[in-house]
Amino acid sequence: MTARPSSRAQRARDPLELVSLRQLRYFSAAMRAPSFNEAARECSISQPALSEQIALLEQVLGVPLFDRTGGRAVPTLSGHELERRIAGSLLELQSALREVPERADTISGLVRVGLVQSYGACWVVPVMRAAQARWPALSVALRRRTAHALEEGVLRGDFEFAVSFDPHPHADLEIAQCFVERAVAVGALPRRARRLTLAQLAPCRLALLPSEYMMRRELDAAFASQGLKPQVRLESDAFEDLVAAARESGMVAILNAAAASSLAVHDAVPIDCVELQRKACLVRSRTRHHTNASRHLWDALVAGAPALPSGWTAPGKARR
Repeated sequence: MTARPSSRAQRARDPLELVSLRQLRYFSAAMRAPSFNEAARECSISQPALSEQIALLEQVLGVPLFDRTGGRAVPTLSGHELERRIAGSLLELQSALREVPERADTISGLVRVGLVQSYGACWVVPVMRAAQARWPALSVALRRRTAHALEEGVLRGDFEFAVSFDPHPHADLEIAQCFVERAVAVGALPRRARRLTLAQLAPCRLALLPSEYMMRRELDAAFASQGLKPQVRLESDAFEDLVAAARESGMVAILNAAAASSLAVHDAVPIDCVELQRKACLVRSRTRHHTNASRHLWDALVAGAPALPSGWTAPGKARR
């Protein structure tokens, strides 16, 4: 038979380890009701069960909470003091527990999103603004990075998720493909051309992204694979500069379809080259916790992928 701990040993322990929420609830009901019988009915238990739990509470605290002489249970000074101290706390706890399911549906908090340059204006920013209008407590922090840096950032936990293209497969990455886009050209192009080849573009005065960008490296590789030497006359990491050069200086700018769409370049012509197609994707960790806000924004971006002009998207899967 296990010996009961002494009252001194009990008082040395944290009271929350010794007192149950049920005991406090029964005690509070007994303080409000005219009798233990009424309190038991309020708590939907028998009167002996309620009396037993209150007696255990008194034993743990080491003080009588009710004076039971004369056939009635009359609160003691200690009982009144305990009731005064815990009444508000019990109501607050009850309210907090009731609000948990309601708050679970609240879309709030900060979501950190990484993105490549070309998917901001035509996709991420419009969806983000619509989401914040719908969920005012939602905050979004956007960080522009290269595609490779975005994958590393997601794996490190720098971002809740990233909006990128052609991500490399990784065991810890969940990838949602949203659309496949072509490269397009704008500027001094052959009239009425519905598709362009690299052979048609190589002799043109070209305005391109710098070589540190993946699209430029893939473009250079595609020209080289066909034995073509492009005539590059301008390099800029700002798509606006490339389009301005095409409009004002008689050059030909090559950019991805989403970037052209974001700049309202509706007269761009798609390039018939599978090596320049790319997948627009959302990327997040498979193992990290994702908040309710992060999950909802992810779903909003999947549903809100931009509708590019006919011919600017490619069927099937793009090359990795």
